[in-house]
Amino acid sequence: MYKKAAEFWAELRVELLSASAFLTNDKPNSSQLWRLYWASHQRFFRHMCMSAKVPAVVRLAKQALMENKSVVIGLQSTGEARTEEAVTKYGFELDDFISGPRELLLKFVEENYPLPEKPESLPEESVKELQRKRHSATPGVSFRGRVRKVAKWKAVSDDESDEESDYSEPESTESDDEFQICDMCNSEEERKKLLQCSCCGQLVHPACLVPPVIDAVSGDWSCHSCKEKTDEYLQARHAYIAELLKRYEGAMERKSKILDIIQSLELPNNPLDDIIDQLGGPDNVAEMSGRRGMLVRASGGKGVAYQARNTKDVTMEMVNMHEKQLFMDGKKLIAIISEAGSAGVSLQADRRAVNQKRRVHLTLELPWSADRAIQQFGRTHRSNQASAPEYRLLFTNLGGERRFASIVAKRLESLGALTQGDRRAGPTLSAYNYDSAYGKRALMMMYKGIMEQDSLPVVPPRCSIEKPDTIQDFIVKGKAALVSVGIVRDTTLGSVKDTGKLSGRIVDSDMHDVGRFLNRLLGLPPEIQNGLFELFVSILELLIQNARTEGHFDTGIVDMRANTIELLGIPKTVHVDHMSGASTVLFTFTLDRGITWESASALLDEKQKDGSASTSNGFYESKREWMGRRHFLLASEGKVIGA
Repeated sequence: MYKKAAEFWAELRVELLSASAFLTNDKPNSSQLWRLYWASHQRFFRHMCMSAKVPAVVRLAKQALMENKSVVIGLQSTGEARTEEAVTKYGFELDDFISGPRELLLKFVEENYPLPEKPESLPEESVKELQRKRHSATPGVSFRGRVRKVAKWKAVSDDESDEESDYSEPESTESDDEFQICDMCNSEEERKKLLQCSCCGQLVHPACLVPPVIDAVSGDWSCHSCKEKTDEYLQARHAYIAELLKRYEGAMERKSKILDIIQSLELPNNPLDDIIDQLGGPDNVAEMSGRRGMLVRASGGKGVAYQARNTKDVTMEMVNMHEKQLFMDGKKLIAIISEAGSAGVSLQADRRAVNQKRRVHLTLELPWSADRAIQQFGRTHRSNQASAPEYRLLFTNLGGERRFASIVAKRLESLGALTQGDRRAGPTLSAYNYDSAYGKRALMMMYKGIMEQDSLPVVPPRCSIEKPDTIQDFIVKGKAALVSVGIVRDTTLGSVKDTGKLSGRIVDSDMHDVGRFLNRLLGLPPEIQNGLFELFVSILELLIQNARTEGHFDTGIVDMRANTIELLGIPKTVHVDHMSGASTVLFTFTLDRGITWESASALLDEKQKDGSASTSNGFYESKREWMGRRHFLLASEGKVIGA
């Protein structure tokens, strides 16, 4: 299911790229489209990861109930928005639970698929209006107009010739009939019979036209030239609109096909509704969330119906407290809490409550921030509890899901005393924090290796140095995968000479962006997703190991271990705080991690007693000085004994 969904998202990206090519003038909307695409992409696959854990959650919950324990299931998102949209669209009674990923995909495509603007049909304009518009765009001057302009110019000249007079005669309001002449025969005869073109305004005798006009004409009569040009204009306009309409209908057809494919995809149901249904329904499960309604399976077992979470006796504002009380009273032994239900609720095995069974806290979905994670964990671990809770954090084996653990681990490590005041105060989380300086270097090295700009520092998973073809095959698949999720850009397919290799580039900002890599990794089929993630982690571990070997790796607070530890000199005060008076003191120690001469000699004698001992066994002196002194080594064939 996950693999098919990943393939669909890759195809959808290609489809959106080709559809956007017709909208080159709409650059801002294009960037908005891709922001929404990647945001929906991440939410979709996060939802898929959650759904993959539902069977395990149900199994662990039933197992805990059999062991006489109570279960608290923690998640963040309830899928209420998708559910309400589906209920509005399909009605209150449905065949099955809503699939959150499907509704998310449908909404994204319906609202954001790039469509060319739908062309409007030609307005019902009169030919006279069209002709007037066309003529106003390319105006001409008739002979009659020239005569009129000359006449007016002469009148103005006459006024200006009288320099002494400041009086100018008013413009003559006499009719222009005296200038009305036929534009074809230039004759002033039969002025009253002249026809005037409603478009260009020229005057002609009916008899001068070919063929001559005998019948009476309407007021919007136009000459043959104007009528011909108007017809050509209308034909071109109709053809243009028909082409735009064809493009629009083609895009609508493609969009409709994509929506049909989404409807046919097999996708999981909303995890919250699915868990409640599989654990016995709302009668057995107490829900503390922010949603107002839920989908409940019908009594007959066929279909589901949407109903409000509250009853007549309980208001919507008090429904979470009512559900919490049912859980604490032991009437319901399973509770589900979302982010909205993670504040102000105590669900521990309180000595004052009826339900004092040990709590098993299952975390289905980690929140984005560490404080929210601690907030939700704290619901079941509080004062006056009869027993401490068991915490079970569920993860799939998908490399991309480590993204969510990485964020929480990074922020948990920064909380302070939990992991830094004393390293024994909490478990180490550095194994999940990939967004570090070493993580960024590892990512850059992996990208350069896949883009064949440099060699990979480690052998990719399921590959062998003896079989270089396997390494090359992994690089080709890895590059194609990075292309499909938009990390490798500006791709072109190489020539036959290059055996059809993909070429492209990774922008500088992406070369160190571990967060983006883990986000996009989610959208790959599981096999290549895990392969790329394992390669990344292998390079990261190599870098950390090298840093440890070279003494650069910061391990935080460490215990000093040696055979002998001696204080060198007296402690030195290096800083005194002016406000509190607290001082920072430097202690310098000499550590001897070697073994004594007597112990080394005894070890060598014991080795020599064995008849099969190598003649190479013995003491060795270093050729060069290290830290100002020569070092001596006791070595036996196969391993180092001590120094």
